[in-house]
Amino acid sequence: MSGVGAGGVGWRRANRWWLVVLVVALAALGALTWRSDAVQGWWASEPHRGHTADDEGWAQVGDVRARLAGTEVVDWLDDGYDGRVEAPDGYTLWAVDLSVRSDATPGPASAEEAYSACEVVLVDTSGRQFTAGASSLPGMPVTDSPVCTGAVSSRATQYVLTPDDAEPAEVRLVEPELLPDYWSLPVTAGSG
Repeated sequence: MSGVGAGGVGWRRANRWWLVVLVVALAALGALTWRSDAVQGWWASEPHRGHTADDEGWAQVGDVRARLAGTEVVDWLDDGYDGRVEAPDGYTLWAVDLSVRSDATPGPASAEEAYSACEVVLVDTSGRQFTAGASSLPGMPVTDSPVCTGAVSSRATQYVLTPDDAEPAEVRLVEPELLPDYWSLPVTAGSG
């Protein structure tokens, strides 16, 4: 008689190496699956796929095209209360002028218009990123961010504060609904 309890080798003992292989394989599969989910989450929640401008300066993501109309240094901004907001020593205030267009047809008048605003990011030649907005400089007036979804045709100026040594190389428009895609608009000698 052979088998379990009859002086033979037990099932666990006979299959111990296969059990070790099974445990290691399951651990590896779990690790790979976890890593894949983490990478997918990271990829989908950050801008990674830049759509660059064509020969006419327009970059397209989905139905919306965007173009950098120009960048320039500004000395000060009107704070809206008969005062001025100036960049502190060691910093430069940039005006970034953008055009955004879409060929999408507007929805019915009764439909609720749900737009989200693009984040405007200036990237310098060193790869540093500076986000446009009133939070970068106390007292700076709040400007509406460009709308980058739906039926749109607009022009917007955003203000970005950078260190004096920053040399703009690219302006990115980032729409959270369209990530990981974003508009990548180069700053050329004629636009700055």
